Amino acid sequence: MGRTGQIAILVNHLGNPFEASLVSKVEAEVRERGYTLLLHTYRSDLEQELAAMLANRIDGLILLGQTLQDTTVVMLQERSIPIVSLLRPAWDHNGIEHVDLDWLQVMRKTIEYLQSRGHHRIGFMANGNPAHYHTHRLSAFIQAMKLCKAEFQHDYVISGGGTYLKAYDAMERFLRSRDLAFTALVCANDLMAISALAACRNNGVRVPGQLAIIGCEDILMSSETNPPLTTIRYTRDTLAQGAVRLLFAKIDGGEAGIPKADIPQVEGYLLIRSSG
Repeated sequence: MGRTGQIAILVNHLGNPFEASLVSKVEAEVRERGYTLLLHTYRSDLEQELAAMLANRIDGLILLGQTLQDTTVVMLQERSIPIVSLLRPAWDHNGIEHVDLDWLQVMRKTIEYLQSRGHHRIGFMANGNPAHYHTHRLSAFIQAMKLCKAEFQHDYVISGGGTYLKAYDAMERFLRSRDLAFTALVCANDLMAISALAACRNNGVRVPGQLAIIGCEDILMSSETNPPLTTIRYTRDTLAQGAVRLLFAKIDGGEAGIPKADIPQVEGYLLIRSSG
C-alpha cells in the first residue's frame, strides 16, 4: 500500500514528565497497530526542515499542541500525511483536529472548590509563551473566573515559563517584589506548581496556610512534594487512544477521519491533597 509503517510525534520539552508519559502511551497504541513511533523535538525555527525530513518517512504526524505554519501543513497534506494534535494548539487556525480535556469545565470546578474554601482572590501561573498549548488553560481559567463571579486581575498572572527552574525564579521574584495579593494560585502545569511550592518554602510563605497552590496534570512527583500537591488529573490513556484512533482513521479513510462523537471523551477532576 506504499506505507512506511512509521508515525512521528513532536515534543516540546524532553524534560517534561507529562509529555514523556503521553509519548509512552502513544507509543503503546501505535505499536499495537504494527507501527513504529519516531520521536522528534519541535523547534519553530526549524519546522519546515523537520517536516521535509519526515515527509517521505512517515504515514502520519502527531503534535503535542504545537501550531504549525500553514505552509508546513500544506506541504504535508500534499504528501497525504494526516496530522492530529494530542492537546489543543494555542492557535488552531489551520484546522488540525485535536484531542484534549474540556479545560473550562474543570477550571470552573477548581475555582468553585477554592471559593468553598474561602479563596476569592486567585492567581494563575501561566507559561508566558502565547504559542504554547498552556495558553488554553489560562483562557479557561479567565472564563471560569467570570462564570464563578470572581474578579480576574491581570496583576495576579505570573509567567512561569513552563519549566521548574524558570517557574522557581519567577515565583521567587514575585514573592520578593510585593506582598501576596491573592490567597490561592492555580498553575498551568505541575512542574510550575511544584516550583512555586519550593519558592514559597524557601521564602517563608506557608502552604496552604498563606497560599493554596493547585497544579495541572498529576505527574508522578506531585504526590511526593511537601505538602503533596492538589492538582487537576485526567486520563493520559484516553488522550493517547483518542489521538491515535483519530490519526489512523485519517490514514485509512482519508481526511474525513471519524466523527468527533466517536473519539473517547477525556475526563478530568480535581485531585485534592494538602497544598490547596
